[in-house]
Amino acid sequence: MGLALAGCGPLQAPLPARLDDGQQKAVNESWEQTLSPVDRFSKQSLLDFLLLTNTYQFGVDKLEFRSEKSFSGGVVVMEVRFDRSSPERDLFTVTVQDRPGKVLRQERYGREQIERSYSELHIEAGVIRHKRDQGIASPEELRKLEAYEARHALVNSVLPAPPEDKGKKPHDQRPKK
Repeated sequence: MGLALAGCGPLQAPLPARLDDGQQKAVNESWEQTLSPVDRFSKQSLLDFLLLTNTYQFGVDKLEFRSEKSFSGGVVVMEVRFDRSSPERDLFTVTVQDRPGKVLRQERYGREQIERSYSELHIEAGVIRHKRDQGIASPEELRKLEAYEARHALVNSVLPAPPEDKGKKPHDQRPKK
């Protein structure tokens, strides 16, 4: 089963990672080893393989994911579409419907916007925060950090932090209040 991919868990952003050629080759080889012959591993071992390597999302050829959340005004439906052979079609759609199903709002996010936003909120903000704490952040970086923290504050004002998995580091990178 030779492949272990790092990560804190499934879908840290609403699209799976796109692997480079070497990573994809390693995933493909792992699947070949795991499923040759198709019953090589027990039911439990197959589940262990999937959970420990996250290959149910990393290196897959296609992935579709749909979740729904009811609220007083209706339901929000979130859908992920990923096709390794068509990167331009990667899509995260958020649709808000009233109770009878009429679409009230629909937003579509492509990979570029998702990756840019994830980088700004989780990576760049942390790097600039560290530089600020060290006293070496430029005025431009401090302006960016202020904007990123305002985005965090807006989210913090309406949504609770996600629950932490026991024994794991918290995934929530929001600044402390």
